Amino acid sequence: MVNVFGDVKAVGDKDLDKVIKELRSRGYYPFIIDRTGYEELANNRDRVRETFVKLMINALEEDLGKVVNRYRETGVKLLVMPGNDDYPEVADYVKKQASDVLVPIDEDVVEFNGYYFLGFGYSTPTPWNTPREVSEEELRARVEKLIREVDQSRLNRLIMVIHDPPYNTLIDQAYQLTKDFKPVVRGGEVLRTHVGSKSVRALIEEYSPLMGLHGHIHEAPGVDYVRSNNGVRVPVINAGSEYSEGVLRMAYLIIEDSKLKNYFLVRG
Repeated sequence: MVNVFGDVKAVGDKDLDKVIKELRSRGYYPFIIDRTGYEELANNRDRVRETFVKLMINALEEDLGKVVNRYRETGVKLLVMPGNDDYPEVADYVKKQASDVLVPIDEDVVEFNGYYFLGFGYSTPTPWNTPREVSEEELRARVEKLIREVDQSRLNRLIMVIHDPPYNTLIDQAYQLTKDFKPVVRGGEVLRTHVGSKSVRALIEEYSPLMGLHGHIHEAPGVDYVRSNNGVRVPVINAGSEYSEGVLRMAYLIIEDSKLKNYFLVRG
């Protein structure tokens, strides 16, 4: 029997691998267990968490292994950081995978080809109480600490890779929910509301980076601009994704200057 979010159905041995592969392609972590083991998990939240973390790290190890081998052959680097849904154990695992190919940037500043990448993968509070959430005040303080590590005369080469998008932009609009997490529908349309970070917007306005790369709000892909206090229109990008459909969207960015050309693929 296969249980997918309460939908229980019988699956034969020959179809089991196909079901597992499909679930993995949609971002889920299938786990094969007998009825006794299932009942034990259902009554032990700590075991559920422990099992989930193990599955996530195993899947990440497999995926990153493929990436490293392929990227190393072509001389490409991958700047990587976990998001708010990732458990601390997963974030620690990512940090330990630093290599000539993998460059962890979570709560760090990395200089690459003359540009500074500032990473911050936490989010402000969500209705789901995810593992890596901080207040607006804490987010601003921790990101400003990172900004101080950058040569302040070169902030125009700073790329803020912050999981939360800036508030009141095209890329921070999520579906409005009721208290029981159901979409609010009016006139046959699901209403949207701005759920981005006011601190992220304030940081962009104050420090005027080259650009902001964001994620978090999967249903709001696009490009917008935040005008900084010195009048610069700072582009902010959210690649967006449709995990439930097995679709990971990407943004292809080219940064040109007089000395070199940089190509970046951004995945939300």
